[in-house]
Amino acid sequence: MTIPLIGAGGQALYDSLSQDGDPASLTALITEAARAKDRLDRLHALMAGDDNVWMHLVPSRGNAEVLEIRMDAAPQEARQLATVFRQLLVEIDRRRGGDEQGSDDLDGI
Repeated sequence: MTIPLIGAGGQALYDSLSQDGDPASLTALITEAARAKDRLDRLHALMAGDDNVWMHLVPSRGNAEVLEIRMDAAPQEARQLATVFRQLLVEIDRRRGGDEQGSDDLDGI
């Protein structure tokens, strides 16, 4: 199944995780994991690209001769989304019958 408006990384993840006969609740988790993967790819591309897109210099409030570095929320968002992404993958594995003690294939994520 092709998910509309999803990138290649998200689609590849969806294809690798989805199975025929998956219940709708598991399909929804897999779809969200694919979307999260796509967002992480986009955030990575943004942060790996032009520094001026997510970081810039501005005059200090108290002293115009001093410059401050201002960063937008892309790095923070990437960290938070990576945590959510990992939780989605763990939940998908759990529903597939993975080891509930945490010694599954996703430990290294």
